[in-house]
Amino acid sequence: MSREEISMHILRKFVLDCFCISALVVLIYVTWDVWIPFERGFFCGDESLMFPYRNDTVTTPVLRLYGLALPILAFLICEWVLLRNEDDTQRCFNIPLPMWLRGFYSVLACFGFGTCFIELTTNIAKNVIGRPRPHFFDLCRPSVNCSDPAWQHRYIERNEYTCTGNFTEKFNDMHMSFLSGHSAWSAYTMVYLALYLEKRMVWRGTRVIRHVLQFSAVMLSWFTALSRVSDYKHHWSDVLAGYFLGLTFAVLVWTWGTDILQPKKKHSPVPLHEVSHHQVDGPA
Repeated sequence: MSREEISMHILRKFVLDCFCISALVVLIYVTWDVWIPFERGFFCGDESLMFPYRNDTVTTPVLRLYGLALPILAFLICEWVLLRNEDDTQRCFNIPLPMWLRGFYSVLACFGFGTCFIELTTNIAKNVIGRPRPHFFDLCRPSVNCSDPAWQHRYIERNEYTCTGNFTEKFNDMHMSFLSGHSAWSAYTMVYLALYLEKRMVWRGTRVIRHVLQFSAVMLSWFTALSRVSDYKHHWSDVLAGYFLGLTFAVLVWTWGTDILQPKKKHSPVPLHEVSHHQVDGPA
């Protein structure tokens, strides 16, 4: 391929990736801010909805920060260490693109697609299921009198009550318990990071460090998932479903959706004395 063809190929791939990511971001916005979610009703005696409201142990900004910063930092370091000495620089309209930079972009793009997939899948589940969170009664304080026999032992539809609580800004979020977005996001990002380190952190003397980093990443996601139960943000089944979803997406995206650049194998030359030996002795 000529330089112009290589440049156009690289530019076309970059533009296509940006277009697909942008389309997914728009869909995420639609499912989060435009789609009117289903709101499930409740039973007056449902003790699983009577937990007190608590603040998040792992807040959403912290979740996004470690879920993006740790993998991106690992991608950058590993690709640079593995590919920095590779003499395979390509140019895109006279802009040099070393192999380590192309390798970093390839992994980052695949990882980015996976984060959009997990976010979109989570939003769809929350909107369709509409399950009340464990602190539903504490926040909503429904207008029905549950001590009245007329409201007992029957399902109360959403149009049969109004919320009288003070936290009006959280009323929509009260019905988004299934499935746990924190659990899905943390499982995807950290399990993907662990799989990436297993494949790319291969230089000498890093085996123990690699395993420690992998264990730390998985335990960080595990702690995040468990905190959603202890904070009364989700039922245990919501967390289990979210974590399984994130784990599944991480394995699928890494196994079948991630492109990585392999360093060229360095072949050691055959010693000259062995060549001379074979030439003197002749074939056996």
